[in-house]
Amino acid sequence: MVMVASAQRRGGNRTSNSEKPLLPFADDRRKNGLVDNKKKWGFTLAMVAVMGGAFYISDPNTWNLNSSGDALAFAYTPAAMEDNRFKARKLTDYHDICIVGAGLSGAVIAERYASQRNQTSLIIERRDHIAGNCYDFIDEETGIRVSKYGAHLFHTYYDRVWDYVQKFSDWTPYEHEVIGLVNGKLVPIPVNIETVNTLFDQNIKNSEEMDKWLATEQEKYPNGPQNSEEMAMSRVGKRLYELIFYPYTIKQWAKEPKELGPEVTARIPVRNNFDGRYFADPHQALPSKGYTAIFEKMFDNPLISIHLNTDFFEVRPTLKCGKFYYTGPVDRYFADTGLKKLEYRSIDFERKVIKNVDYFQPRSVVNYPAASDNFTRIVEYKHLLNQTSKDTILFYERSKDTGEPYYPVPNPENKALFLKYKEMSDKEPGVSFVGRLANYKYFNMDQTIENALTLFDDDRVSTDLIVNYCDGDLKFIAEWQSKNSFNHTYVYSTCGKTVKGLDSKKVNVIALAKDTDASLAHMLRKDLTFGSQNVFVHGKTALTAAQVKTSLTKIAANKVFVDYAKLPFESCETSSCSRNLYPETEFMATHEAIKRYVSVNTGKALRGKL
Repeated sequence: MVMVASAQRRGGNRTSNSEKPLLPFADDRRKNGLVDNKKKWGFTLAMVAVMGGAFYISDPNTWNLNSSGDALAFAYTPAAMEDNRFKARKLTDYHDICIVGAGLSGAVIAERYASQRNQTSLIIERRDHIAGNCYDFIDEETGIRVSKYGAHLFHTYYDRVWDYVQKFSDWTPYEHEVIGLVNGKLVPIPVNIETVNTLFDQNIKNSEEMDKWLATEQEKYPNGPQNSEEMAMSRVGKRLYELIFYPYTIKQWAKEPKELGPEVTARIPVRNNFDGRYFADPHQALPSKGYTAIFEKMFDNPLISIHLNTDFFEVRPTLKCGKFYYTGPVDRYFADTGLKKLEYRSIDFERKVIKNVDYFQPRSVVNYPAASDNFTRIVEYKHLLNQTSKDTILFYERSKDTGEPYYPVPNPENKALFLKYKEMSDKEPGVSFVGRLANYKYFNMDQTIENALTLFDDDRVSTDLIVNYCDGDLKFIAEWQSKNSFNHTYVYSTCGKTVKGLDSKKVNVIALAKDTDASLAHMLRKDLTFGSQNVFVHGKTALTAAQVKTSLTKIAANKVFVDYAKLPFESCETSSCSRNLYPETEFMATHEAIKRYVSVNTGKALRGKL
């Protein structure tokens, strides 16, 4: 009989005992019974029979080995074994993934590795809260939910992103509309038919008439627009440019539009109809309970540890990580190289409460392009999610050079400088640079999520098949390898017989001493890459070719994700092995090097035998 490891997974991310709890919601979660410090996250692991010819597939994510193979420990005799992933971990403990920044990019990466690969993540956040610039909270004076770093409106064309965010919140449909005060008149922004009719006393009735009017206004550039001034003039003409685009750009960027790349004004739509929506994406909504609640749910996994008020650069020498994801400013990461700093724009927020009034302005956002107003816009959060309060709260926004970095400044000098940083970041070993600040590029929220999802996919593309073999023809392995997209196949022969039927150019054949554990031998290899997934087919004694083929076929047919199971594989229905929860994992046991149970001494002893 072979006992199968079973994890009772509960929600709830953990911070180390020396760190402050997550702010601001940790206290509320305790009141609601969602956090109980008296409970210890546990992982109940059954006895594993590795003697007497028992065959098993091992999920290497239940082990603990750093990428260099230095922290091995394996219990060769049946014993109760504890999975340290589900215990509170210190900052200095080993983590599969270390992430700098608790914003959108970091949250997606951590959530994916925890839910898809059962891997531990350490998130290091300089601020005293999660959620990055999406962080929102209830204003104590008015009871209105506001955003600390400016209004965030979710919209996307990506079906994958829309499906993904549904996992973490209910969403309230919301189509954002912005108006601007121009020449003393409130007009729709982006420019549409109503904007033109109001400002220029026109009577345009349809798209055809609007196209004709725009054609008479637009400037032509034979080589295409080369900067933001030319981009705006090519789309709306000189009059609208001077009324709206020019003064607003000066206030927002403190630069002439002709000094900025064309992408700055290209981001602002121009409509040839009466559509007053700011975005045209098919998916537009607001999280019904705010953005911070989304992050709380994304981090609600005991495999994710968060350390707030922590500077990555101060603690980096003490960290033990399989891989790093960096979401901060790329120039700060390479600050010791002596390169000039990249330029960013920040925002100053002036809070103002108006008592005993329903609303101050007709929309949640009103822009003020005119140079006579010393702010760029006013945001009234009461409009969002139809909030109720006897008062209202406003935030006046002013752009500035210093403070939290919000917007990369896309002029030729900064673009050229970033390419130098990009060259260094591409060569930085073991670190992926993800998100807006690390890529010096403005991302909308959906683009940030898509970027992180894609990066996660790219970092787990390698799939290896490991077979502990003794006798028989393995020619079927080549077909299996191709059909199931295995990047590498390793066949370990542990009984001294010749391996038949394999192409040595496609399959790695390794002869081991008799009775050597093939799984540990594989994990001690120095050429393993981060992020590979492994399918192990082996046991205390080696398998015949027939047993290998039968086992692989049944694993694929059942499409299961297994911690430990008896081979030849029959069924998971009556055992406690984990059923596959995510279609993309199919039948493969995931891997980040075989990790957790092994004493360092055993690892050293095994290396001596190899």
